Amino acid sequence: MVLEISLIDLQKEEKDEEYNDPQWIYDAYNVYVGDHRILTIVTDSYKTTTKWFNELLHKATPNNKHGCILVSVFADRDPDRYHYNWDKKKGDDEKPYHLLQVSTGSQCLLYRLPLPNDDRIPKAMKAFFADPRVMAVGVKMRGVINRLEIDHGITFANPVDVNKLAVKGLNRDDLDLGRYDLDRLAKTVLGKHWDVMRPVRRLPWFLPWGRWWRDELNPDKVEYATVDPYLCFMISLRILEGMDDKWYPKPLEEFLVKNKKKKNKSKKKF
Repeated sequence: MVLEISLIDLQKEEKDEEYNDPQWIYDAYNVYVGDHRILTIVTDSYKTTTKWFNELLHKATPNNKHGCILVSVFADRDPDRYHYNWDKKKGDDEKPYHLLQVSTGSQCLLYRLPLPNDDRIPKAMKAFFADPRVMAVGVKMRGVINRLEIDHGITFANPVDVNKLAVKGLNRDDLDLGRYDLDRLAKTVLGKHWDVMRPVRRLPWFLPWGRWWRDELNPDKVEYATVDPYLCFMISLRILEGMDDKWYPKPLEEFLVKNKKKKNKSKKKF
């Protein structure tokens, strides 16, 4: 059974609601994953992002038995984005991210990141991720947090890789959980009905008929940019609920996949 995913543009459906306030620059959507509704905000506004994180930190209560505030964090790069000053000798992993995706299960923020050193990152965002009460779970988190810290000065108090969490939390030596992709991990942890139908072709990030003053993110891109961190959040929540509550808080370095060091091959001289 495949999960049904749909989207409602709140600017069009609820014209008289708060989602049309001209003082706040954002697009709001209801994204449905099955019967579950997620309120997704897409923005690059300092003011809107500050409000989102302030409300999350001040109103949120621990959402699991371990006493932490669990969120999932993803970051993505626009493959069509060109950086005129990019050093081609550097690898793709060193390119800056363009979109930060944060999910709480019922809400999702899609924050369009500025270029490194081009614009300031909201202090509320930095304070949120640096808060020791917050656990941020994602895929390949070591690379994500390293890039965000280098480019934007965002540091994480408790970053966790979802694959490492699955390995330690499920204790299934018969499964190679460390190598599972997100979809396979979701079906393993949450059940076979958590099956997401992915688009065959790569989705363009932006609509060709977007606003003249601000590019509008493609609604199809919004859907999957919301679904991925939501899946990660639900996987992590299910695993955490099955773990011994004595393990947290602890130094979480062991919950990050180690970077593979490049071996220097010695060249033979003839």
